[in-house]
Amino acid sequence: MRQLKILGAFGLLVLLSQNSHARSDLWVSGKDARTTAKIEIPSLAPLVKARESAVLVVYTVSEGPAVMPLPFPFGREQPSPRRRNSGQGSGFIIHPHGYALTNQHVVEGAIEISVRAGNKPEKIKAEVIGSDPNTDVALLKLQSNRKDWPVIPLGDSTDLNIGDFVVAIGNPFGLEMSVSLGILSARGRRDVAPSGRAGLYDFLQTDASINPGNSGGPLLNLKGEAIGINAAVNTAGQGIGFAIPINLAKKVAIDLKDKGRVVRSYIGVTIDKVTPLVASNMGLKSPHGALVRQVAPDSPAELAGIEPGDIITHFNGQKVETSSQLPLMAGLAGVDKKIKLRLVRDEKPLSVKIRLGEMPTDRRIGKLKDKKSSEKQVAKLGVAVQDIDGEARRVLKLPKKIKGALIVKVRNGSAASFAGLRRGDVITKVNGKKVSNARSFIGSVKDVPSGKLVRLMVQRRDSRLFIAVKKP
Repeated sequence: MRQLKILGAFGLLVLLSQNSHARSDLWVSGKDARTTAKIEIPSLAPLVKARESAVLVVYTVSEGPAVMPLPFPFGREQPSPRRRNSGQGSGFIIHPHGYALTNQHVVEGAIEISVRAGNKPEKIKAEVIGSDPNTDVALLKLQSNRKDWPVIPLGDSTDLNIGDFVVAIGNPFGLEMSVSLGILSARGRRDVAPSGRAGLYDFLQTDASINPGNSGGPLLNLKGEAIGINAAVNTAGQGIGFAIPINLAKKVAIDLKDKGRVVRSYIGVTIDKVTPLVASNMGLKSPHGALVRQVAPDSPAELAGIEPGDIITHFNGQKVETSSQLPLMAGLAGVDKKIKLRLVRDEKPLSVKIRLGEMPTDRRIGKLKDKKSSEKQVAKLGVAVQDIDGEARRVLKLPKKIKGALIVKVRNGSAASFAGLRRGDVITKVNGKKVSNARSFIGSVKDVPSGKLVRLMVQRRDSRLFIAVKKP
């Protein structure tokens, strides 16, 4: 009996050993279910392989002040010490002769630029052909005699629907040639400045991972065409990245290659958005267009007869949906081009023809200050006015032909204050009607029903502007 038990135990041991050996063979050889995939999933590998050789790692060197300044011995001033700072971004080649696109902020202030293409180890010097801070686009030229550089073809950024897949390639946090997949989340993001700088933005939004170092790299469609330049990420959220549409970059790149800078056309107005309240008071069925706040002296707008308070609703036949569209439309239309604007003035539609001028220098444009929006409302108007006397004309340099009510006091926190009225402003019209003195101004405001807009034409030194205040 004891022998049978021993034999039985031995037999069980052999059986377990055999089964274990069988499983071990299966584990080592992998000749069973692991030989074929049960589900076929499309791969991005062919796309990445075809395009990665044209993606650049962009290395920059710039100079800045040292962290700790050196003392000046014996009172003699010494040159400020300088520190060399290194940076890294992305880019991509768009022409066989070595022209490449990146972001302006990637190469800004760089005294040395070098690139590596794809996974190649060698670094090649590059130079900036031109850059444009307003769109954050820069054009590079690789310093090489090679004429057969691999390129990424440029697609059509309008031929892309919300929800379509996109692929980003770049060097986030120095992790070179990283690939991420996402979708196009939105387009036409103009009212964002993720880098903290104002500009003529028209961003594509994507949830494909974009991080510091991705800037300047390509955003591809599934054809392998560049439909955007990765530009920025919203650090306050996850999955919110922005790319410059390639159609905009194409136009900018042509100017950068030919002139080294972008020549823009302009109308010559300071604008604000059209709120629902402004729209209803101006006879618009819906809030759209751009509200003219100020007209620059001697600008195309002034020559065409555009006035503060006008609402520009169409630019050369194209509807202006939001005020942020207009600067981009005007800037890309072309210097000296004749276009037609459709306006609303005093609740009446009208059309004007205008010849676009060349955008003046930033220094001159900077004189046009945006006024505070009429959306900021409080209980009372909050102004004190008087007639214009000789002393006021002398101090404010007002021409004799200017008549109206002089604002001598604006109460802090009032509706007038929030709307942008200032001490020294002269109100010349109320709701389209001329104002000759303080009394006529008070009477005109009295006629406006509570809750309605008081539309004011204001003379501020040598400029005219439009300001609207909601009457309590």
